[in-house]
Amino acid sequence: MRQLTKVDSLNQDIASLVTKDDQGKRLDCSICNYHIGAHHQSLLAKFYCNVRAFKNETFHVWRCPRCRNIHCLEIVDLDFYYSRYPIAEAVSSPVLRACFSNTLRRFKKHGFSQSHAFLDYGCGGTGLFVQYLQKAGFTRSYGYDPYSSNPQFNDPKNLQQGPFDYILLQDVIEHVEDPEGLLQKLDSLLAPGGYILIATSNADNIDLSKPHLAEYYNEVHVPYHLCIYTPESLEKLGNDQKWQMVEFFDRPFHDLMIGMNSRAWNQYIRLFDGSLDVIYEPIKVWKAITSVKFWFYAIFGYWLSFRTNMTMMLRKDH
Repeated sequence: MRQLTKVDSLNQDIASLVTKDDQGKRLDCSICNYHIGAHHQSLLAKFYCNVRAFKNETFHVWRCPRCRNIHCLEIVDLDFYYSRYPIAEAVSSPVLRACFSNTLRRFKKHGFSQSHAFLDYGCGGTGLFVQYLQKAGFTRSYGYDPYSSNPQFNDPKNLQQGPFDYILLQDVIEHVEDPEGLLQKLDSLLAPGGYILIATSNADNIDLSKPHLAEYYNEVHVPYHLCIYTPESLEKLGNDQKWQMVEFFDRPFHDLMIGMNSRAWNQYIRLFDGSLDVIYEPIKVWKAITSVKFWFYAIFGYWLSFRTNMTMMLRKDH
């Protein structure tokens, strides 16, 4: 990832963006329908893509002044960008399994057992969490991801294994153009009294004036994140499906107290090229342990979290 020294250099030439042809731009808030126009130039900020294959490309985002959700301005051919998406290369590791245990604990707290039916919707192509659950004895666990190249997870028939008692929507809702349509679909798959865990970036805690910081550009994640929600907006989307929030976490599943937490992850990728790809490549232990900053964040990063990610557990009425 290119290191930037002046925020102003990122925001050059944006003044004319919303005055040009509106085609190919996301100008309406998906939550409150607020529309931006030529007089909203100050809302725009420029971010580099954090995927290595497209790291020299820039995109613009804007924060809705009414509901504070963050939107990616440019509408692009996402199939093209997903064709080089690093998560498709992810492999299981002890660190990742420790993170998965964090998610499993959150489900178990709300009654999840080996007898329940579980769906990981948008399972990241490789379905690593589903495989983790199956090995742990949760045999009624299924995954579905339309972008997966693995026939085990891109088959829509997996959705017919429901209704599901528990559904995971991990880092998915911010990738879709129609969040209400997605949640309506999931509501039809969720059993009465069932639980859905939605994990996503937290728009409230993202500073758009600091696009050079990995803690922010990894959450903005242009052009893949179409809309980043506030906790209030996410809860409203759930309430519209008649789901009730039963627990809120202001941390992601990979924010472990000691070791790999969000600050440590971001410091680790800074040791290389700053791209998201670094996370999904084999861990280079020697590179990490020779970095004083990495050790500092590995030990203290949990308490220094920017809290730019959130997880919300919601329950469907009987």
